[in-house]
Amino acid sequence: MSQSDPAVDPVPPQPPRSRWPIFLPFTLLLIGAAAWSGFWFYAARQADDAIADALRREAAHGRIYACADRRIVGFPFRVEMICDRLTVTVPADGGPVVATAPKFMAVAQVYDPKRLIGELTGPVQITDGAGGRSELSFALAQASMMIADKRLERTSIVLTEPRLSAGDDEFVAAKELQVHVRRAPGQKPEGTYDFAVKLDQATSPLLDLVPIGSGPVFVEIQAEARGLDDLRPRPTSERLRDFAAAGGRVHVALARIARGEVAAEARGDLGLDAEGRISGGGDVVARGVDSLVKSLLGEGKKTGLASLLGIGAQMLGAPAELNGAPATSYRVRIDRGKVEIGPIRVYKLPPVF
Repeated sequence: MSQSDPAVDPVPPQPPRSRWPIFLPFTLLLIGAAAWSGFWFYAARQADDAIADALRREAAHGRIYACADRRIVGFPFRVEMICDRLTVTVPADGGPVVATAPKFMAVAQVYDPKRLIGELTGPVQITDGAGGRSELSFALAQASMMIADKRLERTSIVLTEPRLSAGDDEFVAAKELQVHVRRAPGQKPEGTYDFAVKLDQATSPLLDLVPIGSGPVFVEIQAEARGLDDLRPRPTSERLRDFAAAGGRVHVALARIARGEVAAEARGDLGLDAEGRISGGGDVVARGVDSLVKSLLGEGKKTGLASLLGIGAQMLGAPAELNGAPATSYRVRIDRGKVEIGPIRVYKLPPVF
């Protein structure tokens, strides 16, 4: 048999196989997990320090936020600040207002720390400067906000089934309340904000004192305000004075209120002078003027008078349409608090501060 016969050629020895390709993925995973853990704890500490700094700044302006216990949790993908037994004290006309709640939680994703989501556990106990006590309860209270360069860019607050009461007396209740605020986009002056408010199916014993329509009330407001320095809690009179001094204006894109067959929509512009008097004007479209006048005067012997007043009210305006139903459009002017509809002065508003 020749030496070249493959049946008798010796097999060369094989080098030992390396096992590092097997362990490499696990090693990288451990290194990544350790790095991510370090990053999360660093982000959590930075968040805790930022919260402490913000609380000190607010306290310097009389706005005090305190927690019986505050902690940071949420590892590995979220940073959650949990505040047990929250107490908030803010300045207001007539003395500071103090609100307490069982729990507040704010959450931010580690990869998107500028966007915060908050949830409040109720009920909220409120004490005003005069010692009056009230309670705000709800099924759910959530908020979200976007912060950039240490200033608020936008925020949204949603209360489901809110109810404000004092003892056994209910002031107002609703199916839902939504509030949306954002810094106005585009080349708008500093201090310009867009507002949107929606109150759905609101009820209150106070509505029975003003017999306008029947059933729950729906309210919607869309507006732009110019001349606001910030949105932090402040006494109302102080904020309004600064707003007037800055030449602030409110452009109402839509203000709508409806109750049963009575409804109205308004659009216009409003401002304040140095004495706190409102000036401006706009257009109001109202539906159900006849039924409104009749409800104010009552039925029976005053039916004829109610009809005449209803016709007179319609003569001050022009025919229009609101949500597919006949309505009347009015031009409303406000001059230093004096409200005029057409040629008739109907009311004088007191100064707001």
